[in-house]
Formats: sequence, C-alpha cells, structure tokens
Amino acid sequence: MARIRTIKPEFFTSDDICALSPRARLLYIGLWCEADREGRLVWAPRGFKRRYLPDDECDVDALCRELTDRTLVRLYGDGLAVIPTFATHQHVNPREAASKLAPPPATLHAASRVIDASPPAGDAQGGREPKEGKGREGEQRRAPGTAHTLPQGWTPGEDDIGWAKTARPDLTAAMVEQETERFRNFQAGQNRTAHNWGPLWRNWVMKAASAEVLARHGPAPVAGPAREPLRLTGAHSVWTFRLMAHRPGEPWPEEHGPAPESDLDNPRIDADQRRQWRRHHGLAAYWRKVPA
Repeated sequence: MARIRTIKPEFFTSDDICALSPRARLLYIGLWCEADREGRLVWAPRGFKRRYLPDDECDVDALCRELTDRTLVRLYGDGLAVIPTFATHQHVNPREAASKLAPPPATLHAASRVIDASPPAGDAQGGREPKEGKGREGEQRRAPGTAHTLPQGWTPGEDDIGWAKTARPDLTAAMVEQETERFRNFQAGQNRTAHNWGPLWRNWVMKAASAEVLARHGPAPVAGPAREPLRLTGAHSVWTFRLMAHRPGEPWPEEHGPAPESDLDNPRIDADQRRQWRRHHGLAAYWRKVPA
C-alpha cells in the first residue's frame, strides 16, 4: 500500500543520490511510499516496476542493485528490506498503522551515507527540521512547534517593518506603531497563542484602516488596557459576532444594510451595538462627521 511521504530540495544535490541513475533516484523515492512507518517493506522488484516505473523500458533489477550497493536500502530476512535512515528523515502520520513486518537486525540501522547539500546535517529523504531565526524583541527562542502567548513588549522584526512599508505605503511609521500597540492589546485580551507572531501581525496591518477612514472615525488610542475577551450570548450572538468581526473600511454585505461606519442609519444595528463596535476597533466612542 502506497503512503504519503515528504522530500526536501537537498535530496537532489546529495552525493549518493547524484551518483544514481535518474530512474534509480525515482525508484528510491517510490520505495519511501512503499515502506511502512518503520521504513520496512517487502522486497518485490517486479511489483516496484509496475507501481513506480510502469511505462519505462528499464531493468528494474539493475536499478534495485544500485540502491542496495550504496546501502540506501538493506535486504534482510526472507524477502524483506529496510531503508536505514527512514525514521530519522520522515515525519510519519501518528495515525498510520504499526509495522507488521519483522524487524531487521540492529546492524542494518547504520547511519545513512546520503549527505545533505546544506549544513549542518544530512536529510536526503525530506521532512521538517528545526530552524533558528533571529527572533524578535521580547520573544525568547522556544522548542520547534511550541505555541506561546504574545511576549510582553513584543515588537515586529525588521523584516516585518520592511514588509509593511511595501504592502501598506499609506500607513506612516506612527500609524504602524499605533497598529502594533492595538495588536498587542487585542492579543493580550484574547489570551491567544501562536507559534510565530510575525505573520499574524502582518495580517493585522494589512487589514488596518487607512488614513482616510481614520479621519472620519477619529484616531485609535495609542495605548490602553487590554480588552476583556468578547463574550457573545443570547439569540443575536451570531449577528453580534459578525458585526464585531467587521473592520472599518472592509467590504460590508449589502443585504445587511449600511455598514456600521456609514453615515446612514441601519435598523439592525442599535446604538449600543454601534458604540460597542467602535470601542472594539479602537475608534472614537461617538461618530464625528467631517464638515462639508
């Protein structure tokens, strides 16, 4: 049974892989799909030919010898084989069934000869590997895959600031800082966790109201206490949630009537909801019309 596996770009430039013929490289990838979660498989070259090289005129036995001669695949027992570094380089779905094949001798699990083209460690078979970034102010390095709340005093990195200048040239440095403060307050109030806060900040800035919208609604507060999480109850909770999710300047469905930032009255939005919506998005408590 074929299974989903991963492959990294470094596979194609590793020394042992480059020494293989093109079809042997393709067959080797196919054997990852053939192997179970322990890297074990039934050694059946004819079956490999039908499944992974069906329309190629080639000697599959010779291709298999290329893989075994370079110890990329090791044979053992009665018609079984194992990929020695499979468990090291593949990240298997935890729900995948356990191996039903007999384990190979321990001596077959020697280190792979496949060398990664990029330092420090080889990973010719693909998969994820932890990366160390420069980090952001107020954010300590954590183990890969660990979600955490927004660190106190968090600020976007230089790459994020550079992105904002390109993606939102209409926002001044002061407005970006203002949005960052609102972002910190909002996340603190929601007690949200994330693996990487930079992309979430970028998404927040991308949706930030423009200077034209702010001129009509009044500026957002530069700083303020973190809001309590919005708790929605009652028969109109779905509508209230939809209303609060709308940010100034974003498209508003026509069937819902005039947008909450509009001059026009909307019978579906009462005065309390409008004030709550304005406070929720850091706008002035009351509408201030621009003189004609």
